[in-house]
Amino acid sequence: MMLASLLQYGLFADAPLPSGLPLSESEWQALFDESRRQAVTALTYDAILKLPAEVRPSRKVLFRFYSLAQTIEDDNRRREKALDDFMELCKRNLDCVPTVVKGSSLACLYREPLHRECGDNDLLTGVDTERVGAMVEGMGIAVDRKDPRHISFMFEKTTFECHSYLLYHNDDPEWHSCRIANSETLQGLPAEESAFFLAKHCEHHAVFFHNPVRLRTLIDWCLLLGSKGFDFDAFDCLKRGTDVDVFADLMTLYCQQLFGVVLRDGLTTLQAKGLKADDFYNIYMLCPERHRRAVVRVARRSWKYLRYGRQYRAIYGRSMFRRFYLQNLRVAIGQHL
Repeated sequence: MMLASLLQYGLFADAPLPSGLPLSESEWQALFDESRRQAVTALTYDAILKLPAEVRPSRKVLFRFYSLAQTIEDDNRRREKALDDFMELCKRNLDCVPTVVKGSSLACLYREPLHRECGDNDLLTGVDTERVGAMVEGMGIAVDRKDPRHISFMFEKTTFECHSYLLYHNDDPEWHSCRIANSETLQGLPAEESAFFLAKHCEHHAVFFHNPVRLRTLIDWCLLLGSKGFDFDAFDCLKRGTDVDVFADLMTLYCQQLFGVVLRDGLTTLQAKGLKADDFYNIYMLCPERHRRAVVRVARRSWKYLRYGRQYRAIYGRSMFRRFYLQNLRVAIGQHL
């Protein structure tokens, strides 16, 4: 994948100059479009600026990357200001310090934090969630409580989600907080807990909603596991026996192959299970766009579950028909799947 090779060159030390770079303007435009789908346009722009001048795209194409990178920076500055202002309100009015998850807590791992694309501000507010909601409503801001996991609202033109719990079946471990690097005020999850939540989050969306795992998530994963002092023993304890135990290791194996980095040794258990790095790509990244007809969606899922039945059983210890349809049928019907 050319985009992944270019991102590898831009993000990781000693990465080789990508071969087979686009030659025509239309090929660069296709790469630009793919970077937008993968939510990595600003990171791709950074990588292009590292390229020798003779293999860079035309000024016209480069300006497209530059313009969108500037928009991403501006959006992130607005979102981070809203986050700082909201955290100050929580501290002053409620004497609580919410824990930042995803978003800014992952952006701090990047060489250019403003170039990691973020959407909303996700906070773990736990038992303080209703107090936070009442404070926001007292400011005349509408609060959406439809999702049992979190409340959501708009503050300073930015969407906030304040979570009572993070995982989708309310089976959270005991979360902890620590200061986010390069921030004097923000608290985030320790890297091992952040990785566990990220694995849970992307696996759920890939399996339940059939959304492909994007390159942005894989880069987050590489930077988290490669962060200084990451404790793999603690991480293994968190994920052991959960539905992301093997999934997380398989994602690590795929990232190592895709970006040419070494994140951890000792993944031989995957080989013993008959799993390869390409299985992650085939199962979690090759997902067609959602079809409007339920019968087509069911047929597509069923064929995939049959085709990769051995791999699914190696990952989850049972077939996906049993895991997905039996466990999630009630939810699926409720959401008109």
